[in-house]
Amino acid sequence: MNIFVTGSNGYSGTEFVKKASSKGYKIFAVTRKKKNKKLKNVKWLVGPIEKTWKELEKSDVLLHLATVGGYERFPNFKDCYNFNYVKSKKLILNAYFAGCKKWIIVTTKKEKQFKKFNFNSKLINQYKKKPDLTYAFSKALFSNYCLNFSKKNEIKCRIIRLFHVYGGKEKKTRLWPSLIRKGTTNQDFIMSPGNQKTDFNFIKDVVDGLIKVTNFRKTHKMYPQVWDLGSGKNLSVRKFAQIIWKKLKPTSKLVFSKKKVFDKSNYRISKKQLWKINYTDPSKTFRN
Repeated sequence: MNIFVTGSNGYSGTEFVKKASSKGYKIFAVTRKKKNKKLKNVKWLVGPIEKTWKELEKSDVLLHLATVGGYERFPNFKDCYNFNYVKSKKLILNAYFAGCKKWIIVTTKKEKQFKKFNFNSKLINQYKKKPDLTYAFSKALFSNYCLNFSKKNEIKCRIIRLFHVYGGKEKKTRLWPSLIRKGTTNQDFIMSPGNQKTDFNFIKDVVDGLIKVTNFRKTHKMYPQVWDLGSGKNLSVRKFAQIIWKKLKPTSKLVFSKKKVFDKSNYRISKKQLWKINYTDPSKTFRN
């Protein structure tokens, strides 16, 4: 199988390309990075996602992982809108005209809150004023476009919502690496109350799940499809942190403060839309 991958040098993309190529999949990996590690079965494509890539004509599946603003608290609206919607829209139109009509659009759990919205220019202007929801809105806008385009043009489209992905070469400022860094150096870790609940998924389990998602002979035959990719085991942020801390056994303390939390929502997996993946106990995701 030939897979056209965007975001191939991103957090999830890097792990996906390595694992999928090792399994014999031919990968066309789009990246802005000029120098890339040579990998068997991988052809690096240096340039923007919206370019008319001839490799799309040879691709069986499009896996769209590239994104802007995912790890920022208050990302710029224009940047998110232009990349996550405008440029991504050009990408899938290029795929369509190239004959690549099996799409996997990877998005965020946070877009679930927009499912009943009617997307229009008035709503777009409204969300320019809500920086805490900018990223989720831009992703939801694009997913909505893909779903409608798929219905009209007989595209096999899968929208895949990721929940909290952690582990591997994760940004050092995020929760999992921050807990490990503080715990292993016996420093107190001060965090929010951590009452929000979500599905915590180890990066290796997510990548294995995405590889299975590329098999369009699997599961339902009706398209488009929307899936929550996860284990189905909901944990609070507080509980997740406690599991890691208990494993580390530091002499320092885990402190739950009254920090202001901008996103207080619980993002639970939908049992009706669950694409179940393996669950790795957080305490077994590192060596202390």
